[in-house]
Amino acid sequence: MTIKRKMKKQTANKLLCLLLAALLLAGQVLPALALNQEGGTITIATAEDLKELAVQCTLDSWSQGKTVVLTDDINLSGSGFTPIPTFGGTFDGQGHTISGLTITGSGKTRGLFRYVQQGAVVQNLTVKASIGPSDRKNEVAAIAGSNSGIIRQCAAQGGVKGGDSVGGVVGVNELTGQVINCTFSGSVTGEHYVGGIAGRNLGSLIQCRNSGSVNTTEVETEKDLTNVDWEQLNSAENMPASTDIGGIAGWSSGILQSCSNSGPVGYAHVGYNIGGVVGRQSGYLDGCSNSGPILGRKDVGGVAGQLEPQLTLKYDEDTLNKLWDELDNLQDLMDSTLNHTGTTVDAVSQQITDFTDSARTAKDAVHDLTDAMTDWGNDNIDQVNDAFARISWTLDQMSPILDTISQSVDRMSKASSQLADAMDSMREVNDALDDAADNMDDARDDMDDAHKKAQDALDSIRDALDDLRRAVGSDADTAAALIKLSQGMKQLSAALGDVAVSMGTMLQIILDAYEDGGLTEEALKDLQEQVRKTMEELDQAKGALDSMDGAVRVLIDHLLKNLRSAINDLDDAIGYLKDAGDYLSQAGSHFADALADLQKAHDPLDDALSSLSDAGDTLSAGLDLLKQALNDGKRVVDELAAKPTIQFQIIGDDLTQKGDAVDDAFSDLLDNAGSMNDMLSDRSDIAIADLRAINDQLRVIIDLIRDAIDEERDKDLDDYFEDISDQDGDGKPDAGLISACQNSGSVEGDVNVGGIAGSMAVEYDFDPEDDLTKVGDKSLDFRYLARAVMLDCVNRGEITGKKNYTGGVVGLMDLGRVSGCQGYGPVSSSDGDYVGGVAGASYGFIRDSWARCQLSGKDYVGGVAGYGSTIENSRSFIEIDKGEAYVGAIAGDMEEDGTLTGNLFVHDTLGGLDGISYTGKAQPTTFDELSALGNAPGEFTQFQLTFMADGKQVAVIPFQYGQGIERLPDIPAKKGYSAQWPDLDYGHLTFSRTLEAEYTPYSSVITDGSGLPEILVDGSFSRNAKVEHATADVTWTDESGKEHTGTAYTVTVTDPVLDDVSYTVHYRLPDRSQRYALWVETKEGWQRQSLTVDGSYAMIPCQERKITFCVQEEGPAWLIWAVAGGGAVVLLGGAALLLRRKHKKQRAQVQKAQTPDQTPVGK
Repeated sequence: MTIKRKMKKQTANKLLCLLLAALLLAGQVLPALALNQEGGTITIATAEDLKELAVQCTLDSWSQGKTVVLTDDINLSGSGFTPIPTFGGTFDGQGHTISGLTITGSGKTRGLFRYVQQGAVVQNLTVKASIGPSDRKNEVAAIAGSNSGIIRQCAAQGGVKGGDSVGGVVGVNELTGQVINCTFSGSVTGEHYVGGIAGRNLGSLIQCRNSGSVNTTEVETEKDLTNVDWEQLNSAENMPASTDIGGIAGWSSGILQSCSNSGPVGYAHVGYNIGGVVGRQSGYLDGCSNSGPILGRKDVGGVAGQLEPQLTLKYDEDTLNKLWDELDNLQDLMDSTLNHTGTTVDAVSQQITDFTDSARTAKDAVHDLTDAMTDWGNDNIDQVNDAFARISWTLDQMSPILDTISQSVDRMSKASSQLADAMDSMREVNDALDDAADNMDDARDDMDDAHKKAQDALDSIRDALDDLRRAVGSDADTAAALIKLSQGMKQLSAALGDVAVSMGTMLQIILDAYEDGGLTEEALKDLQEQVRKTMEELDQAKGALDSMDGAVRVLIDHLLKNLRSAINDLDDAIGYLKDAGDYLSQAGSHFADALADLQKAHDPLDDALSSLSDAGDTLSAGLDLLKQALNDGKRVVDELAAKPTIQFQIIGDDLTQKGDAVDDAFSDLLDNAGSMNDMLSDRSDIAIADLRAINDQLRVIIDLIRDAIDEERDKDLDDYFEDISDQDGDGKPDAGLISACQNSGSVEGDVNVGGIAGSMAVEYDFDPEDDLTKVGDKSLDFRYLARAVMLDCVNRGEITGKKNYTGGVVGLMDLGRVSGCQGYGPVSSSDGDYVGGVAGASYGFIRDSWARCQLSGKDYVGGVAGYGSTIENSRSFIEIDKGEAYVGAIAGDMEEDGTLTGNLFVHDTLGGLDGISYTGKAQPTTFDELSALGNAPGEFTQFQLTFMADGKQVAVIPFQYGQGIERLPDIPAKKGYSAQWPDLDYGHLTFSRTLEAEYTPYSSVITDGSGLPEILVDGSFSRNAKVEHATADVTWTDESGKEHTGTAYTVTVTDPVLDDVSYTVHYRLPDRSQRYALWVETKEGWQRQSLTVDGSYAMIPCQERKITFCVQEEGPAWLIWAVAGGGAVVLLGGAALLLRRKHKKQRAQVQKAQTPDQTPVGK
């Protein structure tokens, strides 16, 4: 082969290799190109597209900055789809549905997405899934296993089953994660940290709703003791039982705002920390609600199973300062020693210098640690910044304000109609007022137009607020909603301006009508003065509205540029609107005064003028409502603008490093001291004296450390905790909080069961020694400051415990503060102590709370608390169905050094504390006096009967305290049963109750007595049916004229439920050996009827409520049979005689026929 041919062949081989490489590369690139991309947007239309997206998202940066749009519904059934590994862009479902998502096999962190990155957005998507990994099944959900971005306007449906951190929407919502306006329906099942929306929440869950079931079947947990981590047995996650289960989140240290659960949560007598909204809560929880039934074993609550306090680790500055002072003394001694040993060898001098430097280093290290701990102790731990929770709160506040504005505008319109009607009435008696009345009709039309514009503006504002609620989490959507809100405010401003003009016109019409006569000069001047004042106020109102219009224009301009700075512009605009409301209110007052003066001056008894004055009062009242509403609106916006950001800081590495520095400095100090002591043992007396002084000082320091250690050893675990929940007064902390939450679902558990929270306590898996190690356990003295607060919560659900600690609001308060809470649902423990309308037992603080409920338990049963530590200014109105020892209308018992003050209760017989009332502490009062208190909740003074039948609500009928209801609702019919409502005095009711219809199977037999009854009735009867009978001697004549006498029985059946009756009377016969005839009295008289006998009873059928009958003896049975037998013998004998005669006659005839005739011969 020539060199040239060889080179050609090599070139060809190279080209072939390049071609193959290109083909291989194309095989990797072409699938990526297969995704439809247009203008930076990737469209997904098929299951294959979605699978290809999952392949590309194996690289964490691939999706960042990209927008993925779903253009059609996708069914993944049988497609072999695997979860999208990580996503960092925007995934917009555009309202479409991904169905058929099935995940099985082994895998951790699973869902449609495994990880949603910080900054990513998933929105407008519905996912129908069946998630159930068989192994490594933690952090699983339908949409995302782990979320650090934003998931909003999404719905998850189907079933999710796993181990730890199992949620309907996300498994774990990380610190930066936000889940907004999302829903779940279906079922979620897991072992630890299980929730309808999120298993664990460290970020924000806002306006989410769950209607699915959470752990409603018994969960099989690990029971093999060989797999239990004994070193971490105190951790709930390592316990072989279901823990931290909630309708929205299993465990939350972040934000839960305005979420609701309606699905069932938990399984009877199984699980710890079970809650309608969250299983265990240590973060910020506000405005959430539960209406689903909740079941569990321990720490079971309608909103939260356990409210865990916010904990702050604080070192004792006094001990550190003492140590610092003693180190100062040590350094002084070292300086003196250095001076005394100036002539010693360089080596000794160097040792002393090193020791001095070590002492200075130790001093500085302790100083740095002291400063750092002081600064840290003054800051809040574990803070988060989330402005969207503030917006959601503001929206909740605005709804009643808009309703008030709507009422005020309605009243203004009503007032204008009253003015026009009054003028029409006046012109009927005074023709001179014709023109004024016509003008007033025109002004009324103008006011009606202004009224319609105002209502349209309010509708626009409500629509904008709904948009704003849905837009939470999106700056762009929020800006658009705020612009819409601003435009609605502008419309409202214009409408109120028209109201002002119409008011001025109406008042001028009235003034013109009376300036020409009809009033005295003085009265006319008074009227003119009132009109002048009104016009001035109206001018000022229009000026404020014009300023508000300008402020809205600035607001809209800023919204398009800077969303955050627009809040201050909104505050300014609302301020102008508030000022306009103030001026209009003052104008309305002058308007009413003018019409009142006109009536007094002209004719106080004139009906038309009286109507005119009434119209002025209506207008003034409407404007006062407007002023109130606008003032409330300004207050809400001021509070929104003034609220500080919610910030949560965590302990960083800096404190750990400073603690380690102290440890290292002391080690160097002691090492140098030992070396120097060896080298200088034979030096001069001065040096020895200095060293002894140094050693003595070291002993002082060591003794100080040992004393501190011994002191710590003597402490109990409780000594490490200090409850500071009450130090904020009425303030709202940013963690360890439940506020403005409600529960209406039933709650049932064994221990620690409450309407809002099962317990307020430190969780079992908190370990002081472990946590000290994390932040530097080299310190000498430390405490954990605990803060747990519950504010303004309401429970209406039925609370049932099996053992100890059952409360209408909280089961057990180991610590914390409950303020402004209300309990209305019945509270009972079947076999336990410590039952209370607010708390079963409280070792914390209960203030300003209200309880109106029924209570039942064994010992320690109280209207506010079964057992209490601090109870102040609380109220109760209770009924105690059961209580044995330590029973009180306020508390069953109190701690010896507890605080009891300012509490009131309503009860006819029971005392305030353990059966005894105390003036100023636990004092009785009347219901009317209690209701008249300015801070009495409206619901506390409202009563109702709730009628239920077979678990379904039939009717809810309100009533006034001490009065009754007119009629009871009809009970739904149930075949084979009679029914009635419980026996109560429905004419005098004093307590709300839930009444269950009492269904009773129809009785088949009723009698008139015990033992062996004489009369027994067999049929179908209600429970209250009765039978009675009476006897009387009677005589009657039968159809043949024969007279009869006997004892007649009249049997009467009464049934208050059944109208139609059909039964059989069983009459006990006096003697079974006799034969009887039955006679029954009918409308036609006494008639004999056939008689059926069953054993000892005669059976008499009847179709009426009353029957009269008589049973007559006809002789012994044997006699009847004998007579019958004798008759039969006579008959047989007669028959035999006849037969005998007949046979004899027949024989004679035969003999005659056989004999021949004998005629004589010869005759």
